[in-house]
Amino acid sequence: MSFKKIDYEEIIENYPWLLERNHKCVISPDADGMLSGLFMSHYLNWEVVGYYDNGKNLILKKGVSAKECIFIDTEIYRKEIRSCGHHIVLYSDKHIPENWGNFSNCLNPNNLRNRTSQNQFGLKYPMGTIHFLLCVIGYKYNIEFSKDSLFVILQADGTINRFIDRYSENLMDWLNYLDVFNGKNTFGNLLHHKIDLLDFSKEYVNYVQGFVKAKKDKIPISGLNGLIRESFNSSSDGFSNECKKHIENYLYFISKKTGWALDKDKWLWGNFKVFEFTKKSAKPGVKNFSAAVKNNFLSLAFTSSLDMEYTLEKPDKLP
Repeated sequence: MSFKKIDYEEIIENYPWLLERNHKCVISPDADGMLSGLFMSHYLNWEVVGYYDNGKNLILKKGVSAKECIFIDTEIYRKEIRSCGHHIVLYSDKHIPENWGNFSNCLNPNNLRNRTSQNQFGLKYPMGTIHFLLCVIGYKYNIEFSKDSLFVILQADGTINRFIDRYSENLMDWLNYLDVFNGKNTFGNLLHHKIDLLDFSKEYVNYVQGFVKAKKDKIPISGLNGLIRESFNSSSDGFSNECKKHIENYLYFISKKTGWALDKDKWLWGNFKVFEFTKKSAKPGVKNFSAAVKNNFLSLAFTSSLDMEYTLEKPDKLP
């Protein structure tokens, strides 16, 4: 494996907006997205103005366009849209689309290392967006954590399991690439937290039972049959009271555990519009990937070695 280190100065030069203050952002409505939103809100005063639900729906504050926002925990295939995610988005480095520059404003660790579905799926980035953000933002800013933050941050995208399962060798490769063993690396400092393994395990199990299994660590926007009606008010321009409570409970929990302040005024609760897109699934391959490119996909991810998911702008268009 190659242990070439990431060049943070080059990333900051190419994607300066990621370290700028007072931006509007759209996040994924899961634990990784919500942790990332809380982190960026706390340290850079970002405002969460939307949620992009795995390609099915976009919830966006009225009067705001996508060009004004930075999409976090997803990759948007549009030159004019800034985004930061961690999924594999290219099938093969031998079949790069002519308009691959559509991802020029997208920061993605797999793209930085030319990880593709066909040849390097088993070597893909094995952590969440929040962990990548900690490394990049922490390169310029002093990031602090509370003593209870470790398991809450590591649970995002099942990252905690990477430290003990069959992906641990790939994880070590990525930790070396991100320069995590450098004593100044923010994510590395978090991983050096001293813990009692028994207490840690007990707390993590309680978290899984209280949030993960009950699906209380994500915003319930859509299901197999479209929008989850119980999550919205009668006019679908705001969350229902029950859904608001659901979201607030999780945000307050991770805020308390991380020490990152929650400013509810920085989060979108209502006065929004729901945009409906079409989500497709196909077997990975040159033909299917080329078809997705030809159809001008909005976002795409190889979710496994056997599945490629992508989104088309229909019936609605990106605002």
